[in-house]
Amino acid sequence: MEAYRIGDHIVAADSEEDARHFYREEVGQEAPPQIETLSVSLEVPAGEGERATVRDLMNKIIDERCAWLRMGVPCELHWPFIVTRLK
Repeated sequence: MEAYRIGDHIVAADSEEDARHFYREEVGQEAPPQIETLSVSLEVPAGEGERATVRDLMNKIIDERCAWLRMGVPCELHWPFIVTRLK
């Protein structure tokens, strides 16, 4: 998965097209014509004065999805998701 900055959101998706579609459906706005592909090594705020890499935040969400699968809850591992919102 890649990380894309769309407005003040970082979206993880397999492609820019998937990120745009997810953003439109979840945020309710059209993505701007140009969106930025981010390095997963980029450090971003992670709450309460903490910082984490985009990769760490993405892995946390994917680990949660894997846990759901182990519990028998249907879950698509590569479904796009919002990694974080920048302020």
